[in-house]
Amino acid sequence: MKQFVLLFSLGLFCLQCSNTENDDLTNIPDPGTDVRVGEVSINYVNPEISPRDNYMVWIELDTINGVSGKVWQCGIDPTTGDLIPADGKGFNPFTSNIYARPADWGVDNLGVYYVGATPLGQIKMVRPTSPTSATVTNIAAPMDNKRRVFYPSQLPNENKRFVIYILNDVINGFSANYPQNTKFQLRLLDLDNPTNDYLIEEQPSIYPLIVPMDVIVPRWIKNSGYLTYGYKDDNGVVQAKQFDALHPTEAAIPVTNDLSNKVDGNTIINTLNGNQYFISGINATNTAYIYKRTAFDAMFLQDEIITPSSVNLETPSLNQSHEPFIFNGQLYSAFQINNGGNNFSETTFNRPGEIWLTTLDNPNQQMWLLNEFDSALNVSEPEAYSGNDKVWIFYSAAELNDSQSYINRKYQLRRCETPMN
Repeated sequence: MKQFVLLFSLGLFCLQCSNTENDDLTNIPDPGTDVRVGEVSINYVNPEISPRDNYMVWIELDTINGVSGKVWQCGIDPTTGDLIPADGKGFNPFTSNIYARPADWGVDNLGVYYVGATPLGQIKMVRPTSPTSATVTNIAAPMDNKRRVFYPSQLPNENKRFVIYILNDVINGFSANYPQNTKFQLRLLDLDNPTNDYLIEEQPSIYPLIVPMDVIVPRWIKNSGYLTYGYKDDNGVVQAKQFDALHPTEAAIPVTNDLSNKVDGNTIINTLNGNQYFISGINATNTAYIYKRTAFDAMFLQDEIITPSSVNLETPSLNQSHEPFIFNGQLYSAFQINNGGNNFSETTFNRPGEIWLTTLDNPNQQMWLLNEFDSALNVSEPEAYSGNDKVWIFYSAAELNDSQSYINRKYQLRRCETPMN
């Protein structure tokens, strides 16, 4: 389930899209390359895979209330892609909810860790020691259950740890759901010295619309102290800003400026040449743009267009959830598209969809459809995992049921083969 429930009224973002043709489509998945993993009785929500050391963190939500649940950590076998243990229930560090559960992994010079909060608002930092064990640290910040969207920093060569989060002013929850909230603050917390809790930007509620920092979710430019998030420019277009956590008193600066509304942008640095990429869905269509730059003080400029040729969807929409990664010196990104609905949640969680893989920064662009399509199955949240000379894409899936809200469904955990295998 995404970090936000997006009622796309930013111009309603043109959800109706036509199919496109792509002669480079070379892979239609064979039966057996897309499999369900874990136990069928378990609700696997928001799997997040560590950038190294072969771990996964996820939350087992209560299907009755659809909000609260147990955070679980497990391992992944780098040879087979199987979970360790097989049901994914390796270690339960704390109970959380869909708003405050760990949203990604952090990295420092000691290894990987993740950050989330309890329902009462106690921030926890967890560092795995094995698939079934970890050290759990209570962060000495005041307890506040209005914090959400925890993204820890990835500074693999430094003894520094930060986390960014969004603070609601009245009640926890996404910006388009709760009219009680009047403002939202994006904040930076120093995990080593929690008295350093910096305001990055405050955005007023535009209920029932979505605030820009929930359209482009705050994310770190990994392997750096910079992060990106969404804001509206003077023309009302959702753009990306950049903030430097190592200089937290300096204001964030714009890093995109074209005429397209950006949706769910993510970033990657090519460690082989230093180029940086911002990958974002465009106007809620089945197209994403790849923006590129060579330095942190530069604007991202459009460099590539990603429009898969859907073979199953009548109205392919919301090219999003890009998970970029590097394998054997080549950049790739896994992403999803779904049949268009009336708004974000209707499209993302109530329509069938496809999981795709694309090359990035390659003059001979290639795309592969990875999942075995099922018109009765919703798909979302692809996550790339690089094992021993293999790459798998994990994703979430739920059986479509008109009598049941998507938050109360049981989510499968599934795994796709990739052409690299």
